[in-house]
Amino acid sequence: MRFFNQAATKMLAVAFIAAAIGLSAGLAIAAQPDMQGALDALKGAQAHLNRVTQDKGGHANTARKLVSEAIDEVQQGIAFGHAKGE
Repeated sequence: MRFFNQAATKMLAVAFIAAAIGLSAGLAIAAQPDMQGALDALKGAQAHLNRVTQDKGGHANTARKLVSEAIDEVQQGIAFGHAKGE
């Protein structure tokens, strides 16, 4: 019975550590709400621009390109933040 208690204690400790690591990783990902909000807004703008049927003198196409570039930049910024623990 003592072996079972030791094994159960070790399993609980490992489970607790794994949960703590998962929680801290989740907090690190969620620690960039403004960047995530910007990304969501840009994706919404991209969806609207993709529904535009007329080029509006080339401006719609330019806007699509710029929004796409902005999405890439924000994603890179989020990845940089994650790598630096921000």
